[in-house]
Amino acid sequence: MNTLQLFPNRYKKIGWFIFIPSLILGIISLTGIIDFPEVSIPVFYNSGFPLSSEDSGLFKTTEVDFFPNLFGILIIIGGILTGFSKEKIEDEYISSVRLKSVFWSLIVTYSIILILFLTIFGVLFFTIMILIIFLPLILYVFRFNYLLLTK
Repeated sequence: MNTLQLFPNRYKKIGWFIFIPSLILGIISLTGIIDFPEVSIPVFYNSGFPLSSEDSGLFKTTEVDFFPNLFGILIIIGGILTGFSKEKIEDEYISSVRLKSVFWSLIVTYSIILILFLTIFGVLFFTIMILIIFLPLILYVFRFNYLLLTK
């Protein structure tokens, strides 16, 4: 049987250690409960805003909300390490749970996207779509581990 190429089991703990705090801090930074400072960093490309005096172009320095980006990167890294690390006993049952969890997370995500296409418009729609990028991975991680716990 072909098996999935997964990370070793020890990466699962590292993934949880990264995933949960970044998810919590990411939600906090988006809700504005805590204001994280803007940081001036060099960027590969700054598109600028049409009515601002901000320089646009390649290799510019600009002030950005660095922390939401950092939390997003850490959510992805932690989620991948958590979701795609081997279990202590990796068998066909675990593989089927993985498959069911991926399928479930995609069905839920695209159902939400369908509802959003029908109900929300404008800038709010694009903001929510940016957040939806994280949803399949987050749902997969929680669904997979929930199914393992209820086994």
